[in-house]
Amino acid sequence: MQSYCDSYLTVLKKNFMLVIMTLVLLIVTFFIWAGIPVFVIGIAVADLTSNFVLTHLGISLSVGLLFSLYFIPINLKVARKIAVIKKRGSLNSFIRIEAGWILIGAFIFELVFSIIVQE
Repeated sequence: MQSYCDSYLTVLKKNFMLVIMTLVLLIVTFFIWAGIPVFVIGIAVADLTSNFVLTHLGISLSVGLLFSLYFIPINLKVARKIAVIKKRGSLNSFIRIEAGWILIGAFIFELVFSIIVQE
């Protein structure tokens, strides 16, 4: 885990403009990466099944997927560094990192959604 943190720190220090561009795009396109999963994908999954858990899971994972797309340039650079450190393929490292970002994005969405619904 420490190698991932070190790799992210070195990539973010060298490519600080990627962080700025990502943050600006996340803010400007908030209603795209948060609205499409809720209104489009949520309705499509709800039409297929009446199970609330599957609908909610589909919405959460699609939010995580769209959220993680903004970090692809950063994750590619980190995956190359991790591939060298762990002596495995860059694609394998990238898929693991991207899957982690998808799950983190889905988890953050779940936390925010549960707080909003309770109030």
